[in-house]
Amino acid sequence: MIGWLIPNLTDLESGLVVAEGITLLFLLSLVFYFKRVTRRCPKDHPPFLSSEQLRRWGRDSETLCLDLSKILKEKKAITQRLLEQLDEKIRSLHSTLAEIEEKRRTIGAGEKEADPYAKVVEMMESGYKFPEIFRSLNVPKGEAQLVLDLKRYSQ
Repeated sequence: MIGWLIPNLTDLESGLVVAEGITLLFLLSLVFYFKRVTRRCPKDHPPFLSSEQLRRWGRDSETLCLDLSKILKEKKAITQRLLEQLDEKIRSLHSTLAEIEEKRRTIGAGEKEADPYAKVVEMMESGYKFPEIFRSLNVPKGEAQLVLDLKRYSQ
């Protein structure tokens, strides 16, 4: 009757049946092995740990776990402080960068106003004489003349 059930199983089901069979055989072989080992060992020296040794190991491992947990909490607190400091540094760098950008924009705008060639045209339109213009702006005479000629030509 079992023979007709096996062909109807899927590959996964048949694989599970084989795995369960192998596991059962392995467990049975372990049981027989430990029975044989316990028979051969002397009575005063058992092959396995005593319950007191197991309890001691349990206490030791619990102590180690608690110590590890405490250390991890300390590391977490240190990491949190470092992250907060890093965030503060990032905010500081962003504000410094914004200040630098603002100064750069201000300087860029100031350079346009301080352009000596624009000043040449302004002074000429204000009525200053040509020698006064190039002497007061400290611009070479030929450059000042060229700027004025270009201004007249563009109009």
